[in-house]
Amino acid sequence: MTAILIVEDDPHFSATLADLLEDNRYQVELATNAAEAIAKAKKRAFHLVLTDVRIAGPDDGVTALEAIQKLQPNIRSIIMTGYADAEVPVRAARLRADDYLHKPFKLKALLHSVTAVLAQDTPFRGLFQRVAEAPAQARQRAVRWVFDAQLQKLNTAREHCTKEFFLLLRSNHLKDRLAYQFFCNWEQLELQYLNSQTPAQWKALTGEYEKFNTRPPTGGRENSCSFEVFCQLLEKIMDGRVELVHLYRAVQLLHQPQARGENLEAYSTYHWLWEKSQASEDPFVGLKVGGYTLASLRSGDQNGPVRLYEARHELHYRPGDLVLCLASNPETEPMEAEELKGGRAVLLERRMGHHFLLYKGYGLTLKMSLPPEGLSPDKAWELLRPVFIQVRDQFHSQKQFSGSFSLQDIDCIPGQPCRVTQFSPETYRHMHRTRQLITFTSAPEVFEIEEPTAAADQAVLGRILFESVLGGQYPNAEVRINLRALGTPEADAHLRPYIPRLGPLARPFYLMCQAEPGKRFATLDLAIQAVDSAMAAAAT
Repeated sequence: MTAILIVEDDPHFSATLADLLEDNRYQVELATNAAEAIAKAKKRAFHLVLTDVRIAGPDDGVTALEAIQKLQPNIRSIIMTGYADAEVPVRAARLRADDYLHKPFKLKALLHSVTAVLAQDTPFRGLFQRVAEAPAQARQRAVRWVFDAQLQKLNTAREHCTKEFFLLLRSNHLKDRLAYQFFCNWEQLELQYLNSQTPAQWKALTGEYEKFNTRPPTGGRENSCSFEVFCQLLEKIMDGRVELVHLYRAVQLLHQPQARGENLEAYSTYHWLWEKSQASEDPFVGLKVGGYTLASLRSGDQNGPVRLYEARHELHYRPGDLVLCLASNPETEPMEAEELKGGRAVLLERRMGHHFLLYKGYGLTLKMSLPPEGLSPDKAWELLRPVFIQVRDQFHSQKQFSGSFSLQDIDCIPGQPCRVTQFSPETYRHMHRTRQLITFTSAPEVFEIEEPTAAADQAVLGRILFESVLGGQYPNAEVRINLRALGTPEADAHLRPYIPRLGPLARPFYLMCQAEPGKRFATLDLAIQAVDSAMAAAAT
């Protein structure tokens, strides 16, 4: 269950927050000051810390967050404040807090923020990363597309820069005109990012991203985003309708029309970001479709062609359920068909000139069931062995392969064995076709081999085993990236400190996740036998 630490010295307010979050199936602990919060963080791991700035004691909430991050580097965070302190947003941005809320705020806004921060890799939250092609002499390897070391640094610098910039906007630290000047400069960096091709360009651009939030802008530049359009975007950011992850593709979708038609996520994100808002009463809030009630608008505009709603089932509540309301449109029909064919969405109804697509929530998935400190090797195998068996017997026996699924595609319902619920080759095919790493869920050979294979699923399952032991969080971006190059000296050296946590799973994992498919187990059944033998030997 997702564990949240609330740092708040007002007992009535903290109790209200705790009740709200517990009603939504989060596990909550309370702390009234920085020392108590740090002590709790030393005793157990949390997924998220929600902290007020001004709290009792000599240290404020930002100082508490900084100390907790040193104990738990992967923890997510939301800052709350009722005071206009110019330094707090800057400090919070430097710590790369995930969100910033001004008191007083509506409880719905808080819940929206918590859900968004915890669900950044669910549908409609793709993270666009550049990838580099290997030199011609290296193309004899099974993996043609590789991560250049300098490009890795650039991707990390870009993520950090965008996160800090987003928080400075959310906190209202940058006022309209100054925010626009920053945005224009950031837009130019993003365009350079999309067009950069060489290590020298990547190195120079890395430095520009690293310095971006620490120096005043040089003034606006000519581009297609006017001040009026930017203000519309800023309003959506302040309202919570545009989230951090949307910004990663904002400039690409604005400047490259072809990118908007890549898939339904890109099409929807473009409209949420850039279409003009029209204030009106939402006709779909409260509407019942396919057993779900549309509770509140998550992204989009009341009159826009694509709207994303938080939804609640009449009988079975599952945190994170989302319904996409899509206006009937020949342009979107192929994208919708791809979503349904790939199993990423379920069509609930077609009526009122709209299509209603369900994206299942994350509350009962393995991703959200993992404790933040991770599972022991024996517990991880106990949970995942049924998934390995399912993939072998249900899919591979029928020559069906996916090559791209994740912890969030595995249901973990109490009292039942874990089962993969989204097993389709469509995501793999899309990434192969577009040469864009939207997520890190695919097998390493996705850019080299056109169709997924049984070996690709083996690599995906090995990665999921690794993630389960680590609590679903990577210690840093480099671990996530080097996992895709396992078997090379550089990647092996980088991952060596984390291998001991796997215990008896280490050797089978290493073979399952080899970057080159030919070096993996010959079949998934042999991989299962290897893990069973290793676990049995460790138990004696």
